[in-house]
Amino acid sequence: MQKVFTMKAEKIAHDGAAEGLHEGKPVRVHGMLLGEEAVVEATKKHGIYIGVIKEIITGSPSRKNPEETHYLSCSPWQIADYATQLGLKHEILSSLWSYYDGAPKPTFVPADKFYGYRTKVEFSFTDRDGDRELPLSIAFHERGGGYRRLALDKGCALVSDNMNRVALAIVAKLRAEGYTTKELKTLVVRESKSNGKLLAILYAKAETISEFSVTDIEGLSGFIVFHSTEKSPASVPTKELWRVGEDYLHEVVSGVDIVYSWDSFFQNNIPVFEVAMKAMQEAIPANANVLELYSGVGTIGLVLAKKAKHVHGVEIVQGAVDSAKQNAENAKLTNYVAECIPAEKMDARLLDKKDVLVLDPPRSGLHPKVIGMILEKRPPKIVYLSCNPETQARDFSLLKELYAVESITGYDFYPNTPHLESLAILNLKGL
Repeated sequence: MQKVFTMKAEKIAHDGAAEGLHEGKPVRVHGMLLGEEAVVEATKKHGIYIGVIKEIITGSPSRKNPEETHYLSCSPWQIADYATQLGLKHEILSSLWSYYDGAPKPTFVPADKFYGYRTKVEFSFTDRDGDRELPLSIAFHERGGGYRRLALDKGCALVSDNMNRVALAIVAKLRAEGYTTKELKTLVVRESKSNGKLLAILYAKAETISEFSVTDIEGLSGFIVFHSTEKSPASVPTKELWRVGEDYLHEVVSGVDIVYSWDSFFQNNIPVFEVAMKAMQEAIPANANVLELYSGVGTIGLVLAKKAKHVHGVEIVQGAVDSAKQNAENAKLTNYVAECIPAEKMDARLLDKKDVLVLDPPRSGLHPKVIGMILEKRPPKIVYLSCNPETQARDFSLLKELYAVESITGYDFYPNTPHLESLAILNLKGL
């Protein structure tokens, strides 16, 4: 049952939600700033109220008008001025590392561009606005709205105008072909920030989607259509239905040409990523032997290979490994190799005689078996880039008896959101 009450934001949690109390029970609401008071509508789940703002009673001096009405679905900190965003992120990072004696205070690198920085976006579809019927539209899930979706008539400000233009053009073609939300699941659009080319990937619930022309969509270099089973809510390919054009993109990062396929992971916010890459390069000794886990298409390893003696990449996705090898060949970096194996299943002897271990894991952090290999082999230096500082700090708690923190730096890869990237440089004690 929903309740309406007044709440004051007493703190900001690591995920960006404002937290307060109602009748002694915790309340969590996105879209509030520290010290604000608001009327919220909340549902109690497992002893915690999860709410949405109905009215701001007392606003923060840092509050500003959001760029978009759907901001809670994509970037809930659009309502905060940028100095406040940076302060909150710096505080979140500092609080995570405050538990460790001897750890230096984190520094933080801001972004220069606050919108249009994403290289990938995933839209769902809707044909409703509440009880009102709409033409087929791209959409985001409504935060706190269950299965409800918000129609996006202009796309999203976190991606470029061209990415939005392509998405809107494709949904217009789907609409003209008579498709509805019953046949469609999601639309992914990816962009190269180096040359402006775009890829689009359509995931359909239907097992057949008739071919239609996309050659008139400017900048779209490739379009792939998949059937994606309804047994999973995730957008995963079950069967390829058809494709036109290219299935890869090209990016330049820190002077290295990188080609990656439609399904490969690639970083957002390339300019800030390049600042982090410079710090990683500076952290490794010249002529070092480097092992990189979760190496993807080789972006980090290939940049480091320009300074290191040798870099060995380990990656779970075969297509990414193939791309990494091709990228190394294209860059004429003969001191880079990559192999396809899950990091937790690799031979621990790969860590033998390595000067530096580079880590860039998924949000879940390091597998316990990887932690075990590190404790056994004790590489002299660890360069750990993380998109989830909470799991990064958790992993360090398991390494702190052997490793000291040289530096911690936050990077604002994701302006207007609570998310941040964190780089920790660790050194083996006693060296």
